[in-house]
Amino acid sequence: MIGSKYKAFFDEKLNGLAKAVIKTGVTPNQLTLIGLIFGFLSCVFLIVTKRVLIFCVLMVLSGLLDALDGLVARLTGRCSKFGAYLDAMCDRYYEAAAVLSVAYVTGYWLLSFLAITGAMITSYAKARAGMEVPVSNTEWPDFMERMERCVIFVTGLFLSRIFPWRFFGHDLFFWTLALIAAGTHFTAGQRILRAKKIIENREN
Repeated sequence: MIGSKYKAFFDEKLNGLAKAVIKTGVTPNQLTLIGLIFGFLSCVFLIVTKRVLIFCVLMVLSGLLDALDGLVARLTGRCSKFGAYLDAMCDRYYEAAAVLSVAYVTGYWLLSFLAITGAMITSYAKARAGMEVPVSNTEWPDFMERMERCVIFVTGLFLSRIFPWRFFGHDLFFWTLALIAAGTHFTAGQRILRAKKIIENREN
């Protein structure tokens, strides 16, 4: 929802940076892989140093790289189906790595497991339905898309270190993970019901 609603705004702000990247000769797919490597290294940094606030900044920078590859592809006319596929695959790898590295530092393994499985099932629900019948991205609920998950995750993680408040015995990030876990599984349920309707309507 955030990504689709404010896509034009983000593209405008990153336009100058994208043009500078284009001059280096880096391709969109190379930029996607650079972003994934940067994301993995930031996770290693967190595990080794446990410096959460710096990791939050690195997550924001990783998000900018993620937005940049698509913009570079559009500006150079190098958009491709494989590029979109590669970007989506790298996004999932980094999201899983980020959640698990934070779980290592915070100890919130169960909630992290629920959050990441909800995210992956939400994504797979659409992909698997597309293997049965033709579907469009506009046909799917967008309550807890990847961009929403990332914004909520990094915001909750950052604020939990700035404001060490506790609610019912748990810090702010515990409740952030609980929200993501509940939201992703709710969205997965929405998509399963939507897939049932779409498949039944189109298989005949």
